[in-house]
Amino acid sequence: MPTEKALDSELETFVREVLQNANDQGLPNDDPVKVTFEFNRLTGDDLDEYLEALQWTGQADPPANLEWHVERAIENEQARDPGLRRFVDSFEGDELLVLTVHDENTTGLVGEEDDSSQPYGALVKDFGGSEKLDSSSGGSHGVGKTVLWAFSSISTVIFNSGPRETISADEEPPRLIGRSILPAHDHEDANRTYTNHGWFGYADDSEIDRLGRPPSLWDGGNAVSELADTLQVDRPSNETGTSIGVVGFRIPGEDMHPEPEDLSEQFRHAAVKHFWPAISRGDLDVRVRTPDGDEEVANWNDAPGVRPFVECYSQLFEVETDELEGPGSVAKTTVDITVPEENEGVLDAPDPEYETTVDLLIRQLNPTDTEEFDESDDRDLSRNRVARLRGAQMIVDYVDKSSVADRGDDFVAVLVCGEAQSPNGDTPTPEQRAVEKFLKRSEPTQHDDWQGSKNDYLKKHYRGTIVKEIAALEGERLERALAEVVQEDVESGDGVPDMDDVAPIMGGRTNDDESKGGGPVMDWEEEPGTWFDDGNWMFYGKGGPIDEDHGPWSVTITIDRLDVDESSSDSIPVQSVKPLSPGVGIVQNGDSVTLDVDESIHEIEFEGSSEKVVDGIGDVREAFEIGAITEARLDVSAEIETEDDS
Repeated sequence: MPTEKALDSELETFVREVLQNANDQGLPNDDPVKVTFEFNRLTGDDLDEYLEALQWTGQADPPANLEWHVERAIENEQARDPGLRRFVDSFEGDELLVLTVHDENTTGLVGEEDDSSQPYGALVKDFGGSEKLDSSSGGSHGVGKTVLWAFSSISTVIFNSGPRETISADEEPPRLIGRSILPAHDHEDANRTYTNHGWFGYADDSEIDRLGRPPSLWDGGNAVSELADTLQVDRPSNETGTSIGVVGFRIPGEDMHPEPEDLSEQFRHAAVKHFWPAISRGDLDVRVRTPDGDEEVANWNDAPGVRPFVECYSQLFEVETDELEGPGSVAKTTVDITVPEENEGVLDAPDPEYETTVDLLIRQLNPTDTEEFDESDDRDLSRNRVARLRGAQMIVDYVDKSSVADRGDDFVAVLVCGEAQSPNGDTPTPEQRAVEKFLKRSEPTQHDDWQGSKNDYLKKHYRGTIVKEIAALEGERLERALAEVVQEDVESGDGVPDMDDVAPIMGGRTNDDESKGGGPVMDWEEEPGTWFDDGNWMFYGKGGPIDEDHGPWSVTITIDRLDVDESSSDSIPVQSVKPLSPGVGIVQNGDSVTLDVDESIHEIEFEGSSEKVVDGIGDVREAFEIGAITEARLDVSAEIETEDDS
């Protein structure tokens, strides 16, 4: 069933797979692949005509009705699809949401009816196969395309295509075909069983006998074009490409009636999150059109957290240093990888073993990056993540490497592998091609990881240390390369820096002579932190003394201005502070502020801001990078009276 093969049936998976399939079929020119997700909410006559064209009801022979098949398919106890049941129970024939995905500047569904090596057979006919134009395409296993059916309430998808080329003169575009994938079911007389696959196509008995199904329809006159228009899959232009109609769009296991306006925002976020490399290079244009006619183009504002990654990746062929020079700077290093030799028993011309490297770009964060991460509200688009990609220009995944930053700078990084290492338009080296094939073959059906262990497909094609080399691009070898750039140097004989030195907001002291400076005395529920907003440094914290048997206590807040080497140069005056807890006194001490707290209070919460650091600044990110605004650090110290002090 498609809902099972779809594996991770979430919107991000759907958007990833659809865009990957389109992007892989882009034509070899300078124009971008254009993909438009168009939502149509059908009602009234439009819906009646749509259902009639779909043969939902009204046929003289009831088994020809799609409704008849769906109603009997839900009776299959061994292959039950709850989504079909929910649709049958809720559909009253008054409204239906259809999603049509239009791609342009692509090859279209080229290929003969029974040729699984071509795009037509790979996408429409053969779920198990995968036809891709080159080694840098999205994946090798080809099952991910079943998400199209998983997101249809009745597991039915319609295709209308203008192929780049046709086999014979009789094949006049557009090319129309439809497919339903339902649980097997019986006719009432129990003498006939229907298999999982139903087809909408040309009623040619000889071709049905030859293929075991109807072939696709080609236009002859304008009949097919008119039918495609009724079925909401008419082509937006004369360019080659395909329009795919998902009948009764739903979110599997969740909402049967999603709101297109909400979906638009989520689709654009997913597109930018996973395809910002292709979008940034001008190779991909993604749009979402809602039933009211509004069309939004996916851009960085839909996932602001990608901006630090984009700026990092933009330096791939520009940066030459392997050292970070301050907030916003980018360094470049490499990660070693050995591609095992290909198996000569499987491939006619196997590649030898290659010892090579992949590129690792690292960007030191500045406070604006953190704001963009917060705005994205996506745990993948966060600090200390490594975005991994290869020539397909799709982010495979985001790997959390926060542990590397424990003794160094916060960062984002981009691991650039295979054919993505080659400048756009240049011919990849044999080593880059070898890495590309190796990683492509390692990807699971969702194309969201590089897997070496338990990967029979990979083991079939290579001889050697497969698991170790794939793991190196996520594990110790990657971490070592990151650490050499972002972590502080520790000279021989020096102690490992304490976490309070790395993140001094945890500094504390007491009035007890023996314990002054001896370690934290505060328990922070929300560690004090600072960020830049509208010309001021803002701060917030929440916590109280570790020792519950305390006397009166105080917290002093200072905002330190940092030099390029991250040492404190002077203080930025605290302009205002507001205790969010009652019973707290405020004392201004020059540039600092002290909060005096009664012994009966065990925890306080506070927030505040510095004086205005800069006025009239335009691009905050640029201001940090040129030094108009410098980094700052919040220093919070505590003084606590104990029984011994009284």
